[in-house]
Amino acid sequence: MARSFIFFMSLFLSLISQAQITITAIDMPLPGDTLRYSSAGILNAMAYAADSGENMSWNYNPTPISQGIDNYKKPSQVNPLFAFTIPNPSCYGYKIADSIPGIGFIAAGITISDLYTFYSKMNNPSCYAAEAFGATIAGFPVGSVYTIPDTIYMFPLNYDDNDSSDFHLKIGAPGLGGITQKGYRKTRVDGWGTITTPFITTPKACIRVRSEITEVDSISFDSLSFGIPRTTVEYKWLVNGEHYPALWVTTMSLGGFELVTGVKYRDIYRPELNTRVRNLTLDDADVFAYPNPATDGWVRFEIPNSWNEDLYITLYNIQGKVVGNAVNKRQLDISLLPHGNYLARLSSGGAAAYLKIVR
Repeated sequence: MARSFIFFMSLFLSLISQAQITITAIDMPLPGDTLRYSSAGILNAMAYAADSGENMSWNYNPTPISQGIDNYKKPSQVNPLFAFTIPNPSCYGYKIADSIPGIGFIAAGITISDLYTFYSKMNNPSCYAAEAFGATIAGFPVGSVYTIPDTIYMFPLNYDDNDSSDFHLKIGAPGLGGITQKGYRKTRVDGWGTITTPFITTPKACIRVRSEITEVDSISFDSLSFGIPRTTVEYKWLVNGEHYPALWVTTMSLGGFELVTGVKYRDIYRPELNTRVRNLTLDDADVFAYPNPATDGWVRFEIPNSWNEDLYITLYNIQGKVVGNAVNKRQLDISLLPHGNYLARLSSGGAAAYLKIVR
């Protein structure tokens, strides 16, 4: 009898671990959460992105190279002045970047730092959405509400669910300019099964969510304005009760192909990494181009030594059209481009910088 009981309990637990799960609002982060993650190398991560389907056993062992903590705060906790521009005191979010390196090359004396996105669990329909944004622009705290919120998830979230939505955000300081973000998010739950990682050592039931985000980010200062179109794809493995993806892979779509730009996963503190808990803060001096103007038709780039992952360079003209790109190269031939101003976006892992290039 005891053996039969043990057998049926083992069978029952096995069936539970393989069952499809539903993700709801209670699985999202809460105000006050401090959620630690590890960033990992991107080698072989494209295989993770392609790994979808039913009743999957996702067994991943990414190698951690650094750590961070997403500390979820309300706008008033970040800066009391946000209360005047972000009317919902209950929304909450975390710092998405310490700064936007290179802005000083576009407009002298302008800095954008301490960038926060604030989220809400909304009703009618039930969803988790980015509702507001805050940053310090040229020393002034500036908050703004999305004209159209960016809906991250619609609830309940089950295997094979699909949804899509637009989003629109404009943030700026009077007389200084700012950033406009306008785009479209398309989401599908394309897999279910169990997942194990260096943090989740016993398989946990999960679903996988694929989100494709097509957007144009416009940066304007004084008489200069650059529109930067881009398409990114996020793959997130979600489990019940964790408040954070078990695994999160980000790719950049170029010409119909996806290139992995970041891998992170929910994790414990790992002192052996000996890294700061926040992303690297860069000054303009850490990223630069020369010669600039590009008198010989070539422009060369210097980047921080800490950028130890694949380097992506994309060059835009003032209309926002991509006119040049390079992967794992530190120079661009722009000799055939018309004379004028261009914007270069350099990215490696989770870090990115912008430089104004003169031809």
